Amino acid sequence: MSATESPEQKRVEDTARLALLQGKHQQAYHLLTDALKRFPRFAGAYFLLSRIAYDFSNHLKEVEMLLGAHHLDPDNLEFIVYLARAQVLVGNSAYAHELLARAEHLSGHTAEMHDLMGVTYNRLCMYQQAAECFKKSIDCNNTNAGVFFNLASTLKFCGDFPGARNAYEQAITLKPDYLKAHAALTSLGGISSEHNHVARLQELLGKTANPDDRLCIAHALSKELEALNQWDEAFSVLQQAKQQKSAQLHYDFSRDHSIFKKLTAFYAAKSSRVKKGIINNRPIFVTGMPRTGTTLVERIISSHSEVASGGELYNFSVALKRLIGSVSSEFIADDFIDQFARVELNALGGAYIERTEYLVDQKRFLVDKLPLNILYAGLIMEALPGAKVICLERNPLDTIVSNYRQLFSFQDSTFAYSLDLENTARYYSKFKKLMNLLSDHYSENFYVVNYEALVSNPETEIKKLLKFCGLQWEDACLHIEQNTKPVATASAVQVRQPISSSGIGQWQRYSNHLGAAIKILGEENLLT
Repeated sequence: MSATESPEQKRVEDTARLALLQGKHQQAYHLLTDALKRFPRFAGAYFLLSRIAYDFSNHLKEVEMLLGAHHLDPDNLEFIVYLARAQVLVGNSAYAHELLARAEHLSGHTAEMHDLMGVTYNRLCMYQQAAECFKKSIDCNNTNAGVFFNLASTLKFCGDFPGARNAYEQAITLKPDYLKAHAALTSLGGISSEHNHVARLQELLGKTANPDDRLCIAHALSKELEALNQWDEAFSVLQQAKQQKSAQLHYDFSRDHSIFKKLTAFYAAKSSRVKKGIINNRPIFVTGMPRTGTTLVERIISSHSEVASGGELYNFSVALKRLIGSVSSEFIADDFIDQFARVELNALGGAYIERTEYLVDQKRFLVDKLPLNILYAGLIMEALPGAKVICLERNPLDTIVSNYRQLFSFQDSTFAYSLDLENTARYYSKFKKLMNLLSDHYSENFYVVNYEALVSNPETEIKKLLKFCGLQWEDACLHIEQNTKPVATASAVQVRQPISSSGIGQWQRYSNHLGAAIKILGEENLLT
């Protein structure tokens, strides 16, 4: 009980916490709101109401409640740390960073507080700081498998693969059925006939019924079978799990078809709109279909002495949703595009610049590598006329197979196309048409990089890329394996190695399964 909290307030707080632990959110809500009528300066009530808002993904209300608690008790570490996380979730990254900096200097940190700070640093793409927080959490309590998993993932981003492997194994030791840890361990590679987890993963898959869990383990098992050159078996395992998840989602490609149709219409009408936006040439956006070399290009550019790396930032889409008043969890949706023409471009561009400032590190440029920002690319170039947008194109079949083989999050509909090869082929077709349109209509700011050309003749292609970005040649850009900056993508292991053309033509291993996808591409004249 705090010095300003009465025995009655303490009783209310304890009762509300118990109700929340039991999942009785409505009971806790009524108890806390009634208490605030009697005790308007009841900081603990505001805090617990923020927990209810978080549980229902109402992050704007969560921020409101946490600001109320923080105002009443400004030095409360718990309030500050939770407020930092909430501010990230609503897109206020710079303020979240300020709050974490303040929390670092306060006393009373628990294992939970260190872990939550680490999670928030991760969301801010500040992985080295996150790793330190997770280590401190483990120092306080070394029995939480989730914290070991968080540490392992962050060490992987930072390039410490032995440390990541050890932490994943620790997580599995503490929680043998920790499916995400099993899958993540596979992502570190090093699979051979003598050293693999195939039997263990097969056993786990047999015991797992939940579609998300099955998909997680199936992806790991498929990757290990691939490493053993068992291509058909790898595909079969993946296909079964993806079909189960697709049936659960009831995904219909017409959703994405409508989005691409509206985007094409809006960007094609560029010449009819008055140019506005905020002039700032700092951002460099690397976009394209996932698994097409976006991380490779980001590593090339961020190896330059004048460039900072932001990682995969959702700041632009979050800023847009705030301006149009959307609380949707979708990355993009039909109704967002309907409001593009009414968006105040200066406000949109300004919000993006302000909320990425903490990542710049006194460099001239900042790379934002979120592949599907390609969907927002035209709006980005109108809100930020000085920005550069790079788009990767890769062999269509390699692109389709790589997307199909990647485990994406399905918290929204963004990557639902990847659950089916035919839908992935349809998505690629729409993406390619959008890319060509953007190249035609925004030629000064939009640059297409061909993956095959880049990895086959890197020095020539990198010189062209740097020229487009307004950068002078530096040898470091050719040697990405020497880039020590963190990288938090599925390519985190590969891009620690020299540029290689080994990824070209990998689709051929699955040629027996690509008949329908090849037919769709042929109908769209996308096969060369």
